[in-house]
Amino acid sequence: MIDALLYSVRDGIRAAGFSYGKAECEIMDDGKPPPRAGNVFVAVHGGKSHPGPANQRNLDELFDFSITLTMRVTVPLDRLGDQQIARNLALVPQAQRHGFNAKLEQLRGYLHSNWTITVLQGQTPNSANDNLAAWATGTVYGFVEPARWQGEETPTLVGAEWMGAEPESEDFAIKSEMRFTGARRFQPQTAGTGVFV
Repeated sequence: MIDALLYSVRDGIRAAGFSYGKAECEIMDDGKPPPRAGNVFVAVHGGKSHPGPANQRNLDELFDFSITLTMRVTVPLDRLGDQQIARNLALVPQAQRHGFNAKLEQLRGYLHSNWTITVLQGQTPNSANDNLAAWATGTVYGFVEPARWQGEETPTLVGAEWMGAEPESEDFAIKSEMRFTGARRFQPQTAGTGVFV
């Protein structure tokens, strides 16, 4: 189930018009970007699943995922705050802002409670439920609620090891992990026999 959700989140971010293509957004095992990543990278990574409120008599699952935004430092460290983290020009539309905080806000607003990438079927790119239906060999009990934003860590300065560079490299980046929880999948007790997804 989590795979269907991770693919829909990745594909949704790529298709949202935020300038994250295949090289800038991928499913990773953790929040670290691959060594080949450019100046900005969004890692989509799995969290955990836990029982939902109606789990006593039904299979009620809640799925979590995270995204980690990494941006290479391209300005002197003493100008990092106003030139890269909080670089939000008031007259520039949100979608065109290039600061780290603006990118976090854009991703948070897009992913929070997004029914299109989780629940609704017939979407382009595929929703999580579209993925489940395409991959299933039996009856599909898909997602019934999208994930919701649960917070993010304070942007942190990281060194070359975070980006897979040589330890003696003087590369720096800013990163922040954003957590989403509660993508709900519900399978009623009456569906206790057969092949289910």
